[in-house]
Amino acid sequence: MGNGFYTAGGRFRKLIGVSLLLAAFQSAWALDVMKGDFQQVLNTRSEVLAVWQMADNPSVYIFDFPGLGYQGRSFNRITQFTEQQTTEAYPKVLGNQELARYIEAARRTSADFAFGHDVLISELVQFYNFALRDKSELNPEEIAIREFLVEQGLIRLWRGFYQAMQPDVVVLAVPQTQDRKPGEPMVSTGARYAILLHELAHGEYYSNKHYAKFCQRFWAETLTDNQRESFKRFLVNFNYAVNNEELLINEMQAYLMFTPDPKSFSARKLGVSEAELQSMREAFRRGSPPTHLPMRLLGGM
Repeated sequence: MGNGFYTAGGRFRKLIGVSLLLAAFQSAWALDVMKGDFQQVLNTRSEVLAVWQMADNPSVYIFDFPGLGYQGRSFNRITQFTEQQTTEAYPKVLGNQELARYIEAARRTSADFAFGHDVLISELVQFYNFALRDKSELNPEEIAIREFLVEQGLIRLWRGFYQAMQPDVVVLAVPQTQDRKPGEPMVSTGARYAILLHELAHGEYYSNKHYAKFCQRFWAETLTDNQRESFKRFLVNFNYAVNNEELLINEMQAYLMFTPDPKSFSARKLGVSEAELQSMREAFRRGSPPTHLPMRLLGGM
């Protein structure tokens, strides 16, 4: 759409076009929320957007996208706002051109900027309120997310601002499997498994205070200074805001224990020996983390 979208010559026609497009997206998001467990979500195939609520953790919603491009248009700007603001003087929702430059500087595309997303309702409310404050132009997919959350009673508009009605609810986004296509990489069955498990680990960290405390103690008391630095170096490569210790801990547990994909995480990528990585994993398991997460599904990890 670009900055010239509201030019005087075609303003009326384009406003009609926006209205029709927005109506189409809002209709597409007016979906029943299905309940399911890990295996049901993992094995369900759909060519349209599916929205899940986890049966064993109702505080977690999953948006299951039929394409990385669709997912990126819906969540990239949100993830940049919540996880990757490292140079801005204050929280800022990037404009379309700013976001495009940011993604290009990261040597990514809109489709592979992030293969999965996780965000709290409280963070989404922050995002939408800052967008209101700065008069940021959101795209139809981002507006559709907001309207969906309003319809579900998770947020509301109150006196001109968005308010979190269930601030600790977690929204995740994962892609369906797909073949490689122009502008979008392949998502294999194994990759979908790893993305879903990784994102559910974030959902568990956000929604299970006992598990979060376990991870915080593990980070502070079990990992060494060098191991913590290894995780910081690993995460800074993906533009995470590593000055945010809570974010570091959350990503540490999700990568360490719940990312069974060596293309995404491995001893080599972390900068440690295979023996040291396995030692960290064993120490995590020995601590008996208070979680229902399916660590047994990690196979050979």
